[in-house]
Amino acid sequence: MNTTAIVPANASGNLPAHVVELAHQARDYADAGMADNTRRAYAADWRDFEGWCAEAGVCSLPASPEAVALYLTARASTVTVATLGRRLAAIRTAHKQADAPVPASGALTQVWAGIRRQHGRPAAPKRAMMLDDVRRAVQAMPNTLTGKRDRALLLVGFAGGLRRSELAAIELEGPDAGPVRVRFVGGGMEIHLHRSKADQEGRGAVVAIPHGSRLDTCPVQAVKVWLAEAGIKAGPVFRGVDRWSKVGDKAITPHAVALVVKAAAERIGLDADAFAGHSLRSGLATSAAAADTPAHLIMEHMRHARFETTKRYIREGERFTRNAASMAGL
Repeated sequence: MNTTAIVPANASGNLPAHVVELAHQARDYADAGMADNTRRAYAADWRDFEGWCAEAGVCSLPASPEAVALYLTARASTVTVATLGRRLAAIRTAHKQADAPVPASGALTQVWAGIRRQHGRPAAPKRAMMLDDVRRAVQAMPNTLTGKRDRALLLVGFAGGLRRSELAAIELEGPDAGPVRVRFVGGGMEIHLHRSKADQEGRGAVVAIPHGSRLDTCPVQAVKVWLAEAGIKAGPVFRGVDRWSKVGDKAITPHAVALVVKAAAERIGLDADAFAGHSLRSGLATSAAAADTPAHLIMEHMRHARFETTKRYIREGERFTRNAASMAGL
């Protein structure tokens, strides 16, 4: 947000310093209202739009509805409709933040509707890594330092129903621990989340991960083994390991989590391209639904803000056991 949206530039010189400082603080609060990932994506989207406008010789801010319609048309054959929709949102947000008129017209609406209709495709969801898949993947892990880390990562990601960003950010509980931290308790371990995708207000949540019924698939034991072998006593739990089995100081990235999941799937003969970091989270929800876990428990553990989200996993988990064909008694 531009500070001049609150205090005009030509007036700031006539205002007390503390008022101008308040305007800067207000800008920071406005920036904090948008998730970091969204802010980064919007910044990249706006750069693309600005670049196209410069090449086309049209103004990007304020942009005319005709310019935006032409931009969408130019990109319709090269990017997905989902990406194009986010870019349109980024353009509108940039205009709102600059206190400029948001590009809008009947023609722009018609062009966007036509692009969605002609180029829109159902999203190809990644496969859920189900309970049996996780068990097989864990058993197939090599008995190396990296293998012990990946075993712990798979089991914690699955048992906690964690997003890949949350999984990568876990740190051991301590005075300097970050927003996602773990502590061991009698029943297993607790993952404390200061904030998550569905909790933008920062109310926080605690995810309880119990001891496993089998030692080889117990997430608590797997984490303890990894920490002991890696000599980690504070800071990030999941870290990089180089070819000489040296453990790094920094946490792995969310992208690295996805690579671990893909490699684990490929190791047991599954198509790596069909899996992603989210496969662990969706796998728990779907496996729990298939095991007739009450819906409210799935929703609570997954930290879903809306029951509609939970229902999708329930339908997926029950699609072979609760449908017309299965109930007909074939």
